[in-house]
Amino acid sequence: MASEPIRTPRLDLVLLSVPLMDAIVAGDRRGAQALARFALADELFSGDPEEGAYFSMRRDQVLRDASWAPWSQRAIVSREENAMIGTVTFHGPPGVNDTSTPGAAEVGYEVLPVHRGRGFATEAARAMIDWAHREHGVTLCISGVAPENLPSLRVNEKLGFVPTGQIVDGELIFELHVAPDCGHFLRGER
Repeated sequence: MASEPIRTPRLDLVLLSVPLMDAIVAGDRRGAQALARFALADELFSGDPEEGAYFSMRRDQVLRDASWAPWSQRAIVSREENAMIGTVTFHGPPGVNDTSTPGAAEVGYEVLPVHRGRGFATEAARAMIDWAHREHGVTLCISGVAPENLPSLRVNEKLGFVPTGQIVDGELIFELHVAPDCGHFLRGER
């Protein structure tokens, strides 16, 4: 499952291996840190059952179908600190998204509170969208955001996502069309 990190000016988006996710799920901080080439976030080992269930789900997706691996969980690593400052992922390969739109990739991210407000989420999401387009020809991206999540709504706005009018599981659904000449975002075409 080895994969080169997706690089931005400040960040490396590092794919989490199955053994690393196993260690996170098990709460094995020492074992997990031995597998990572960067400082892991303390929040991974908070004992929060939802956190463990989330990483277990991501690990199981990759174990069931290895083609999910490049679309799976990545650590957002600050190169300046060589430390994890959040995570970024797709819901799965193109077509696996909240609206079941064929060929569309849905991006999601979380930046740890102490690192918020410095543009890391926008930088990471933009890099993921560019990677999906460049490496896999994805031309439509989806984003689901809770209406009260103002920072994520702002990230969507910065990236050019537009609301579709759909609501799935209480989240507002947005879309972004990516231009064929790679790396240029088009506003929604609806």
